[in-house]
Amino acid sequence: MSLAALQRAFIAEIAASDEDAPASSLGMQIYRQAYRGRLAAALEISFERTRCWVGEESFAQAAAHYILTHPPHCWTLDAYGADFPALLGELFAENPEVGELAWFEWTLQQAFAAPDRAALDPAALAAAGLDEAQWAGLRFTMAAGYAARPVRTACLALWRALAEGEADGFDPASGEWRRLIVWRRDHTPHFRLLDADEFAVLDALARERTLGEATATGDPARLGEWLAQWLGEGLFSGFSTAL
Repeated sequence: MSLAALQRAFIAEIAASDEDAPASSLGMQIYRQAYRGRLAAALEISFERTRCWVGEESFAQAAAHYILTHPPHCWTLDAYGADFPALLGELFAENPEVGELAWFEWTLQQAFAAPDRAALDPAALAAAGLDEAQWAGLRFTMAAGYAARPVRTACLALWRALAEGEADGFDPASGEWRRLIVWRRDHTPHFRLLDADEFAVLDALARERTLGEATATGDPARLGEWLAQWLGEGLFSGFSTAL
């Protein structure tokens, strides 16, 4: 057996479940326990408030399932929990705040660790001297760590309540869909909830549509207000024109 094949077999046995493939030796059992323990600890760190919300036992069961079905595929454990929020969304389908809370925790961390991008200075955009056609053809580069998703629970308020130790009896139900965005400005992650109209335009810009194309998806009367706010919040890191 080649070294590569031996390594693949070793990794496969470490990652296998005890029920499907009992450990071939005491040493392998020790390796398995250490492997799972490190991955479980990584998930506990990354999803501290989600763990607090669902409870120790439920979180441990979900983590064990994730570890068996999602072996690491990156050199760093910092990337290991990327698919955990989606799995929690499936496992806790009747409690949708769980998957949304986990996504928010994960995305905040990813925004904090994202490669640096300086915020676009509104004065630089104003000084560009763009004509009407150039404004319509304007494209923006989003801020470091920008991410967005629709949410239908009060997951943001729940996140804050958990931080303050006030989550007992918290009702995460919400009657409306909102859009939660996360980004980093300087060294600090930022976040807020948007209504559907504002998000439609911002999402079009995030997908590299031109300002003219994005305006067609929303209320043009509010575009100036939104654009001023986005620039002030540091949601963009650069711009280019199609012309």
